[in-house]
Amino acid sequence: MDADPAAALRLAFPDLPEEDVQELTAVARTKVYPAGVFLCHEGRVEDTFYIVVSGRAEVSKQIDEETARVLARPGPGEFFGEIAIVQQSPRTASVRTTELTTVVEIDRQALETVLYRSPRMALQMIRQVTSRLRDADQKAISDLRKKNVELARAYAELEEQQRLRSEFLTTVAHELRTPLTAVSGYLHLLRSGIVRAEQQAEMLETVGRNVDTIVHLVNSILFLQELELIAPQFEPVALTDVVLHAVHGIQEQAAKAGVRLQVQVGSALPKVQADPTGLERAIVALLDNAIKFSPDGGEVRVEVFAEERWVGVRVSDPGVGIAPEDLERIFEPFTRARPPEGRLFGGVGLGLPIARQVVERHHGRIEVQSTLGQGSTFTILLPV
Repeated sequence: MDADPAAALRLAFPDLPEEDVQELTAVARTKVYPAGVFLCHEGRVEDTFYIVVSGRAEVSKQIDEETARVLARPGPGEFFGEIAIVQQSPRTASVRTTELTTVVEIDRQALETVLYRSPRMALQMIRQVTSRLRDADQKAISDLRKKNVELARAYAELEEQQRLRSEFLTTVAHELRTPLTAVSGYLHLLRSGIVRAEQQAEMLETVGRNVDTIVHLVNSILFLQELELIAPQFEPVALTDVVLHAVHGIQEQAAKAGVRLQVQVGSALPKVQADPTGLERAIVALLDNAIKFSPDGGEVRVEVFAEERWVGVRVSDPGVGIAPEDLERIFEPFTRARPPEGRLFGGVGLGLPIARQVVERHHGRIEVQSTLGQGSTFTILLPV
């Protein structure tokens, strides 16, 4: 478009009488601005009306300190700045050039003189303003609908978190109450003096076992909390040594459950940078899970292997398996997979969340494959 004020006015207001075009042309200024220049500033009182000759600008309104909504992108033949002039009020939006832009500028007094005399120009301007307001309303409605969807989703997630926390606290209370009740009962009997000497050792063993259960649960809760607060100390570690130590520590639990632990170790495995204590805890969590959810006994296979740039450990069990809809949530804190009908399993659902957080802090990943009634396979992969 030619940088001629008269041509710009005729394009913006096709019905404007020629004498009005000439009057406005006589007082108009043609200016060229590079990209990024603000022509109007939201909240300021300014006295200039603009018609775009070439290039493009962007009209935006500040929603909050960090968010601005783009209302329009006027191009050749379009105008802006008229509302603040007609209403003699501060600008309701900011306008800046987005590329090299040529504009025709007309001051308030000259524009008002023609507006009062030319109903056609006023009508054209009102139509344009109405169209902009309608577009702005549609954008606002669309944004509100989007915000409502996001708010509803956030509220649903918050409700789910609250439900999981409530369920977690209930489960923890139950898991603590059972061994505490046993400990309290046996200690009461021991203090009463009515227990025969030959029974005392058995009772003390039961008390010790229940105390160990309580300590294990409390340590798991504290360890999960510490994962978010304390940075791990990494060192070169042979994954095989960590796995064998974990297997040795859980062997007695497996034997009591009728589960055989079968370990297979690959040859010439490279070391990994790891926190051996945390890593062992993650592997123990997988082993404990495999034993617990194999109520009919059988063989839990543990494999240490290397592939490409990863070293990994794979734990496979012949247990009850996990429903497909639960696979995405079993690693979330306070969440437990729903047991098959007629089955009850202990625990508060912290083992797998601990395992995942430990592995992710090692820049690794944990994967699971499972089929209901056929068992599950968990795989930890750590970068070499």
